[in-house]
This record gives sequence, C-alpha cells and structure tokens, in this order.
Amino acid sequence: MFPIIRRYALLAALAFTTSLGFADATADEAWKKVEAAMNNLQNPANPPKSREEAMAFIKSGLAAFDSANKEFLAAAPNDPRRWQVKLFEAQSSGARGFAGLEKGPDMMAVIDEIATAPDAPAAVKGEASGMKVLISSRNMPEADWQKLAEQHLQTYPEEAPMNQQIKAMIDRNAATAKLKTEPLDLKFTALDGTEIDLAKMRGKVVLIDFWATWCGPCVQEVPNVVEAYEDLHPKGFEIIGISLDKDKAKFEAFIKEKGMAWPQYFDGKGWQNEISSRFGIQSIPAMWLVDKKGMLVETNAREDLEEKVEKLLAE
Repeated sequence: MFPIIRRYALLAALAFTTSLGFADATADEAWKKVEAAMNNLQNPANPPKSREEAMAFIKSGLAAFDSANKEFLAAAPNDPRRWQVKLFEAQSSGARGFAGLEKGPDMMAVIDEIATAPDAPAAVKGEASGMKVLISSRNMPEADWQKLAEQHLQTYPEEAPMNQQIKAMIDRNAATAKLKTEPLDLKFTALDGTEIDLAKMRGKVVLIDFWATWCGPCVQEVPNVVEAYEDLHPKGFEIIGISLDKDKAKFEAFIKEKGMAWPQYFDGKGWQNEISSRFGIQSIPAMWLVDKKGMLVETNAREDLEEKVEKLLAE
C-alpha cells in the first residue's frame, strides 16, 4: 500500500458502487476509469522506491485521476458517486502538495459538505464522519473528542477499518485516563547515564516528550521546547525525552546541535520503543505534562506549552 494516500477512505464506497446498478452506461464506464485511477494511487503495482519516484508516481497518478474525474462529471454531474470523488480529492490534498502540485480542497470543509448533502451515499457519509473523528483527535479536548467518536460509532456502526482505529483510540484514551488516577511511574537510565526516576522529581513540573529526529512535526517543535526549557527550567521545569529513533549517532548529533540539554531515553527500537509502547503511544510528537505531585495532567501539551507549564508551576 502506498502510504501517501490512506486506503480506508475508499473501501466502503467501492462495495457501495457495485450494488447501485446505474442505468447510464456512459457514466458507469467513466466511473470505472475514476475507480481505476484511485485504486492505482492506493495500490501501485510497483511501489515507488525513492522520493523522486514517489513524486513522479503521484503526479502521473493524479493526472489520470483528474482526467477521469473530469470525464465522469461531464457524463453525470449529479451522480451521487461524485461525493466519493470529492472525499478522495480532499484526502489526496497532502499528496498533491508533496508532489509540488496545487493542493486540493480543505478536508474539513468537504467533510461538512458531505454531512449535509442529501444525496451523498451513507457509506461515503460514514467514511467522511470517521475521517473527521480522526482529524479532530489532534486538537479537540479529550472529553469533546470522546463524545464525537461515540456519536460517530453509534451513527455509523459498520465494521470498517476506520471504525476499528477509532475504537482503538477510545481504548487508549481509557488507558491514559487510568494513568491519571495515581502518580505516574517512570524509571530509566538516560542516554548520558543519568538515572531518571519520576518519583524523585516531585515538586517539579515535568514534560515527557515522545519524539524522533525523523518526525517532521517533532523537529518543528524542537525550538519551542528548547525555548520553554531555557525560560522555565530555573523555575522548576524539567523535560524527559523519549526517543523513537534507531540511529544512535545521528540522534546524539542532533540533540547536541539543537541544544537539547535534558535527559533522553534511547533504546534504538523505533516504534517498538519500550517506554512509548508501555504507554500506548501511537503518534508523535506526544507531549505529556506531569504536575508537582507526579500526576499526569496533560497528554496534548504541544499547543501553548509555556503557558501550560507556567500554570502548573504556579500551583
């Protein structure tokens, strides 16, 4: 599977379209070309082996998709299947940007449009709703996200791959909520030999930063984290890094270059990192804040980090 464009957004719709039996043969023939173009992007016969190959593959694949879509809409401008195309266009927007093409429509705007469209197929509505749940998990308060996720599963209970992912996220949130009921237990020997024991850091506000040098968003956050540390460390702010890197030499060079003066856990296991796996970390950067009592109080500290730390320091 080509990772640039997730395949789950089309699975339900592909089954849906085979059962409609549209009378317009011209539209059906045009739709077959759209399906073929989308499937080619999702499941290339020869997956790209380099960035350059990936860019070329995406450009040619999206050109074929755009051409097929134009033909389909000309043949059947009001066909309900157009909503699946809209969803795919929005979902492939990032891939277009990666390939140096003009980005497609905004994902959330398309999702909201599909939700209110009277002729959008139920399967497409369900996929769009599931995508909204997944996207919202990045920046929505946990309690609000939980309600949104549960509402989605109640409205669209079909056992689709996306629903399984959402259910897994709900389970992880429940496990995290349990972690917040007692002081967090974390002990390890840092890369520099420092013995870290969270229990001995009571009275401090501690950021546990799950990250990696290969993670673009993580690297983008480094200057902000360094600034927060330099500003607030004298007031009792500590940082513990949990690295999901595999290349030790590259990792050490990076933290030295960026002035990341706090202890780091490194075991070279990538996504199988023992600490991140124990805590169920599925995406990075993941920034947890622990208060002066050793309690986990925040699992999404990335936004307004300094403000959140200062508030905890004042308690």
